[in-house]
Amino acid sequence: MKKITTILATLCVCATATVKAQIPYNLTIKQETYTALAGGTSVNGAKAWTDSTNYKISLGFSFSMGGKTISHFNMMDIGGVFTDTAGVVSGFTFMGTPLIDRGIKTGTSKSPIRYTTTGTAGSKIFKLEILNAGFAEENSLYSTLNDSINLQIWLYEGTNVAELRYGGSKVSNFNDYFFLGGPMVGYTKNLTAATGDFDKLYLLKGAPATAKVDSANTSTMYYPTLTAMPVTGTVYRFAPKSTGTSAGSFIHADNIKVYPTRCTDMLTVENNSNKDMNYQVLSLSGSLMSKGALNPGRKAIDVSSMAQGMYVLTLIDGEELATYKFIKL
Repeated sequence: MKKITTILATLCVCATATVKAQIPYNLTIKQETYTALAGGTSVNGAKAWTDSTNYKISLGFSFSMGGKTISHFNMMDIGGVFTDTAGVVSGFTFMGTPLIDRGIKTGTSKSPIRYTTTGTAGSKIFKLEILNAGFAEENSLYSTLNDSINLQIWLYEGTNVAELRYGGSKVSNFNDYFFLGGPMVGYTKNLTAATGDFDKLYLLKGAPATAKVDSANTSTMYYPTLTAMPVTGTVYRFAPKSTGTSAGSFIHADNIKVYPTRCTDMLTVENNSNKDMNYQVLSLSGSLMSKGALNPGRKAIDVSSMAQGMYVLTLIDGEELATYKFIKL
């Protein structure tokens, strides 16, 4: 399999025209103290990993990424977290340059990959950390592994939020590692790993603390990047977009009916389109209350066991979301 970071970073820059970004996530940038994971489950054990290592890791809960509901994800070439779907994958990239275990020369790991899960059922947080990782380009160009980076990926059950969290780093040869201008951080839509073809790259552009989302595809050959390394404590939060209280552009509003808006036992959804969808019922605090599939036709969702209050029904079609608020009496 081609290296995911090589796929993203070695494509030629042939144009400078930007493409309007329509990433299916809302981006929030914040600063929080970076704290290394305490303990956790080791992914690599004592074995040093390379920039062509792949791991498939169980989340312990269902998570929607790239329009697919997954319970496992792939760490392709330690370049990001991607859906465990065969052939075509979607997911988040966190650096855009090949990373390597700093213990690769001896074979014993100095850069542990580990994970832990916190929270209660329905609102768990899966936390994955890559600690003290080195840069493959430093090893290749200088035969040293003095530079390093620390980062975490958090995935939130119920809300399908993903966060990329950056710790301290040492980068002495920035231009060597990031020859396209800087780190390539963001979301990749429908990447064919075998060929390098993809539908869209949604990448952060500009200064790390104030970055905006820009996009690229295989025809534009333009690749936005950050201009520097994110400082320790930087958090990039990707929250799935919601279209408010009516169906979004992915399905014409006339094709979806949700009623009644005030109910005691059953919430009815009429899916008059020809598309299958998934649904989730969330509390206003983000806890997952119910989930399932919506085939074309009418479906009743049992809400009788839920406490009184306001809830949000989220319909998921491909990579788009539509939300409806209702009150449980």
